[in-house]
Order: sequence, then structure tokens, then C-alpha cells
Amino acid sequence: MKSFFLLVLLLPVFSYAQDAAFRGIDQSYSNIKSETEIKNMPRITSQDGLGICYAHVAATLMQAENCRVLKQECSSLPEEELFSPLDVSRFGTARDESEPQDYRSTYEGLQGVLSGGNPHNAAIIGALAVGSSANEACVSLDKILSKMNSRGETAEAQVALWNRLKESFDKYKKNKDCPTCLNDIYATAKSDIDENLNLTKTNEEVLKAFAQDTYDKFLDDLLGAKKCVRAKQQAFFENRNATYETYPESNPKNPKKLKSPVSAAQIKEKIKEILRGGRPLALAGVCLADGKVNSCPDEANHAVVVAGYRQICKADGKCRESLKVVNSWGKAWQDEFNGGWVDADTLMAHTQIKPDALGWFADGKKQQ
Repeated sequence: MKSFFLLVLLLPVFSYAQDAAFRGIDQSYSNIKSETEIKNMPRITSQDGLGICYAHVAATLMQAENCRVLKQECSSLPEEELFSPLDVSRFGTARDESEPQDYRSTYEGLQGVLSGGNPHNAAIIGALAVGSSANEACVSLDKILSKMNSRGETAEAQVALWNRLKESFDKYKKNKDCPTCLNDIYATAKSDIDENLNLTKTNEEVLKAFAQDTYDKFLDDLLGAKKCVRAKQQAFFENRNATYETYPESNPKNPKKLKSPVSAAQIKEKIKEILRGGRPLALAGVCLADGKVNSCPDEANHAVVVAGYRQICKADGKCRESLKVVNSWGKAWQDEFNGGWVDADTLMAHTQIKPDALGWFADGKKQQ
């Protein structure tokens, strides 16, 4: 299985000017000259205070492909049929090939929550190797954070919570020989969990989570994703004949380099080509640090889904190009940008032209 090297970790979302890469188009451009849009898309999701945009991208592509194949109305599916982005985050990095690649248990721990992940890895492993993830009915980040969201807590507050839990976990591991210390650390963490997370956890269950050997496994246990193993708790990828393709191609001798030079214009043309074929696609390597696209800080890397293209013109004939982005920043962001329509040139100027910047599901050979 090919591994993809670009890790996408946007944590926290408020660290960079979000409008640097995403700019709307002036309303004087009102005449749509040409348009290609994938309209049957899943509902908008939010990564909240976790750096798992890549998992939201993968889950969105998986969901859209299911809806395309099964001819479902994607925006109105029940939770039992929705891929959980929180669970998909476990698939963001490939495992050693000596391990079985098609078992969910191989991908133990929510590894990408702090360290980032790649949307292509998550889509390939989740859809084509494992073939399923926990569904939203079993584990949902929105539900887990419903207490904080109902209080109007910001992403900053959510990030602070995850950081406090990480600090408590680290302290717990370092103070194994100090029972009094452990009691104090546990009591502080349990209070934080009860106050801020919509989880029904006994003392024994929280202590079991603290007994895990890594923070990734601690979160997997604490948030309940680990337990979603029964068929009724899973959403299944339905197109078993699908493949997953990426662009631009990497250099076989140095996979982190391009095989041949590729321009932003060629990236746009490839996006239009895939959209015309009826599928949305992942765009990785969007840099939210303005002016740093060639040396983007890890925490400023972002990934989105592209679901539409427009050429839109003014009355005087001057035209611009627009792309419809499905972001993982919630419905309010989508509404602010007229459903996600942003200036294509601005987005391309903030996109790192590297191997595998784009990824999408494609038709493979039908099984006999």
C-alpha cells in the first residue's frame, strides 16, 4: 500500500488568518458562464478543536461515494449510515506493511488527533482496506462536545481542554510511584471530563483509559471509539470495485518530489476533469499561513474537499474562477462563503504543489 507523506494538521484553527487561503468573489461577478458541481454531498461537519481535517475530508469522500453508488440523498442520511470522522482519524497514517492492513484493530488509537494525518491514507485505508469505520450513532465528536458547544465555547477553549487532558495523562504516567499524586491528577481530569464532555463514564472506565500506554489510545478508550466494533455500530463503504487515484505523480526515486513540474493551472484543470466525471476530490496541502506556502508550518497545513467549479463574470465581460470548498469548520463557515464558493486563484496561491495534492475515488475493475 502506498504511503502519502504530507501530514495535514490544523490545530488550532484560530492560529492563522482563515481568510488567507479562502476569499469570496465580489458580488459584481454575478453571471455564471460555466459550472460543474457535485450537488449530492453529505452534511457539513466540524473538526471543532481537534486537528483532524484530513479525517473529515476522507469521511466526506467516502460518504459521497456511497451516496453516488447507492443513489441516496446524502444530506438526509441517518447517523447509523454516516462515517464518523473521529473514528476515521485512526487511518491517517499507514502502518508497517508487516501488519495486516485490512483490520481495524491494526489502527489502534486515535493517532492523528495531535500528530496529524493524510486524507489519502485515511480514505484508502478506511474505504478500500478496512472497508468501514464507526458510525456517527456510535461515536460523534459533535455529541461529545455538545456541553461546550451549547455554552458557546470557542475552538480555543476546546483546544485548551484537549491540552489539559494530555498534560494530565503525561503526569499520570510520570507519577506511577506516587499514589497521592495519582489521586490528585485523576480527580482533576475526571472533573474536567464531567464538566466539559458529554460522556457517561464511571471511575473505573476513566481509570482504564488512563492505563493505556499512549495518549492516542487513551483518547480512543475515553471517547468511546474503541468500542464501536459491532456491525450495527459501523458504516460500510459500498463500492468494493473502487480505486483511489492521486495527482500530481511523484518521482519514483524520491516520492516527496514531483515526477515532472506541475503548475497551479494544471491542478485546476485536473480538478475540473474529476468534477466533470461526477466525483468530489480531496485537496491537501492548503497553507493557512499567509506568504509561507513554500515553507508552510506543520500546524498550518489544511485539507478540504472540492465539490464544484465555476467561471463567473461581470457585466463588462471580466471573469474569475471559483471553487466550491467543503470545509471542516462547520455550517457557519460554509454559509459565510455562500455555500463554500471561494476564489480559485487565491486558493491555488496557498496550495503547495507537491505530489498527491489531489485525491479521489475512481472506477476500478468489476469483480467477477
